[in-house]
Amino acid sequence: MKKSIIRRKNYLRNKIFSESTKKLCRNNMSTNTFARNRKITFSDILLMTLNKQGRNVSFEIRDYEINKKGGQFVGYSDEAYLKQRRKLNPEIFKYLNQGYLKDFYHEKKYVKKYKGYVVWAIDGSKEEVPNTMQNKDFFGTVPGGKGKDKVARALMSGAYDVYNNFFGDVQVDKATTYESKLAKKNIEECLKINDKQKNLFVFDRNYPSIELYELLNEKHAKFIMRLSVNDYMNERKQMSKDDEIIEIKYTSYRKYHFMKKNPEVYKKIKDKEGIKLRIINIKLNTGKTETLITNILTNKFDKEDFNEIYHARWKIEEGYNSIKNKLKIEKFTGKLPVFVYQDTYAQVLVYNQLQDMLKEGNQILISKNNEKKLKHEYQINENKAIGLYKEQFIRIMLIEDKKIATKQFEELVEEMAKYVSVIRENRISTERKFIISNKYHSNQGATF
Repeated sequence: MKKSIIRRKNYLRNKIFSESTKKLCRNNMSTNTFARNRKITFSDILLMTLNKQGRNVSFEIRDYEINKKGGQFVGYSDEAYLKQRRKLNPEIFKYLNQGYLKDFYHEKKYVKKYKGYVVWAIDGSKEEVPNTMQNKDFFGTVPGGKGKDKVARALMSGAYDVYNNFFGDVQVDKATTYESKLAKKNIEECLKINDKQKNLFVFDRNYPSIELYELLNEKHAKFIMRLSVNDYMNERKQMSKDDEIIEIKYTSYRKYHFMKKNPEVYKKIKDKEGIKLRIINIKLNTGKTETLITNILTNKFDKEDFNEIYHARWKIEEGYNSIKNKLKIEKFTGKLPVFVYQDTYAQVLVYNQLQDMLKEGNQILISKNNEKKLKHEYQINENKAIGLYKEQFIRIMLIEDKKIATKQFEELVEEMAKYVSVIRENRISTERKFIISNKYHSNQGATF
């Protein structure tokens, strides 16, 4: 097993039990928060949040105290636990995630890239939150369907590495927030994590804008965006080929728009005539044409490259499916907004570490199958791997002896490699269905 994944596991454990981390955990200025003489330490709070399995609070606590820590009973109430959780700063999980991923991307030899670029797909997704008046006021609402009241929803925006299967960043905000606003935060966070290699960001039709073009050029990052039918029609009419470099003019009208709506962008473009970008028309098997726009002007990338990269962005949909439906990210510990942030950011960290373990386990699987003449290729079944992770990983994190913990961690990855499924190529994906009714009810948490 590679030393790097063991190092990242140890990094996470060291941070969770570090006194310096305690300061970052505090959601207020009180120095008494997470004091060591309490029955529930800050390390317990962090590990229990990561251990979340979508059950009711009593059984979440019981699983941690008895099954993970090996205790005989639970020595505190649900309310005592929730009181401590309300004091926890959700940003601690983003901090841990950033450190974990930095270690991965800085070890360049294991990072999968496309022609030298780490490829990030950025997209938004509505997040189901407890349907309370407080959450309706805090996050906002969406229509509840014909004849139904509006329901509380948040907007989740993620940046997903489509070739390494990590969420580099996830932002949570009000349902009415512009996706491009959160995309800018996603970009900033990914550039902090992967600051040693080249980055390429891929977007769907909601994102093309001069503001994002300028930001990404300023950050020396590349982008590919899909255009809607009506985007830049005048410029597209002037094209004589399906792949051409054109200039998006910064007309008086466009500058005036930014002067009124976004003075910061206006300052950047007021003395510029425009920006040179590349537009590519790609004819699909359905007969329709997709139009992409990019700041990759080199001929080292052709139409086939752009088509492959753009369609690889679908991996973010698979990532959302995993964190929502397999990790039960929307089955929140409590009804307050703070629990929405805590549980979302914590399970993103869990997802990333799980993907790291799946990479290692799949390498073990490939090594074992190399000598066999198999009809199909296989990979670890993600759903079963999640079950094993939730059953064993936190218990391993609580083992003080590093050698024993490492041995059991390796055994866990090897056990994951026993549960496999066939890799099915060229599967047809469908758009996300927007379901109005809540999957989870905060007063009906599962007990098993």
